[in-house]
Amino acid sequence: MKKLILLLLIINLNIFAMDKASFGLNINTDDLEVEGRTSLAFTTNDPVYRNFYVDANFINADDTLFGFGLFVENSPINYQNIAFSIGLRAIFTDNGNDSFTAIPIMLGAKARMYLGNLPKSNLGVKFAYAPSPLTFQDADSYFEYRVEVDMSIIENVNIYVGYRNIDTNYANRDVNYNDSMYVGFKFVLD
Repeated sequence: MKKLILLLLIINLNIFAMDKASFGLNINTDDLEVEGRTSLAFTTNDPVYRNFYVDANFINADDTLFGFGLFVENSPINYQNIAFSIGLRAIFTDNGNDSFTAIPIMLGAKARMYLGNLPKSNLGVKFAYAPSPLTFQDADSYFEYRVEVDMSIIENVNIYVGYRNIDTNYANRDVNYNDSMYVGFKFVLD
């Protein structure tokens, strides 16, 4: 377990060294999540890819969950304080002797908020859903939603609080993998 967490940290630190990236850590009384994301713009000079991102996360709760994905995030014209994202993720976890693999479709939105003299803040929501045709092994369906608020406390560092609910439904039973509030921090490069 410790080797896997260390490996994910090293990968995320490499991702963090690139343009438009973030690396975060969040905790609560029961679990730990390590997450990272980066823009694919560094792979090419073509401006088409500036809105493409890869991300990865690892949650250490009763069972471990690992996910990675590819998504596009962009703002509507004339509304730069709002961004929408759509993409695919791959999710891997186990529960007892049952293995779980899913490829959920991910939808997200975030809004930048300016609250008087307070630092820049963001409110974000994310949904991920995989029906039975997008699940493999012992999995039957996957559903995740998150709500998160972050605030830039110093340059390149955000603190955040959020809520996540993750349902990993197996062919023979339904498992609520995680249903919790969390707090954390992110290193952010824009």
